[in-house]
Amino acid sequence: MERYHFFASSCQQFGFSCKSLSELKSDESETDGALAAVLRVLKRAHSLFFDELGDSLPNRDVREVLKTVRKEILQGCKIVFSRVFPTSFPAEIELDDSVTHVVATDPKTEKSRWAVKEKKFLVHPQWIEATFYLWKRLPEDNYSVNQL
Repeated sequence: MERYHFFASSCQQFGFSCKSLSELKSDESETDGALAAVLRVLKRAHSLFFDELGDSLPNRDVREVLKTVRKEILQGCKIVFSRVFPTSFPAEIELDDSVTHVVATDPKTEKSRWAVKEKKFLVHPQWIEATFYLWKRLPEDNYSVNQL
């Protein structure tokens, strides 16, 4: 689970240059935010661990349960990265009808242009980061790559 930064000192300690929730005089709602996300994940993991696994209790591993929960988040997505990680794969090898998302920072790459042309999601890497952090698939429109 990620750290929860409510106080300014915590944000500063970990190098964040944004206002903390305490400075914003804000807190999370009961249904949204990092704490609510963690609670949902813990409830799902608890249910899988105790109710749905057929193995005997000593053979269960919560790390495997969390991997299962993490896989469910982007189930059905086929993601291709464009200039996010160094690769030697040409675009034509990776791009086909099964691709649902292209993750990029530059709207002018071959893969980015393909995503727009084929009406696939073209999202910034922050979409992956936020999805990972909140343990849920977030609206792609909130993380679109600037298509100037």
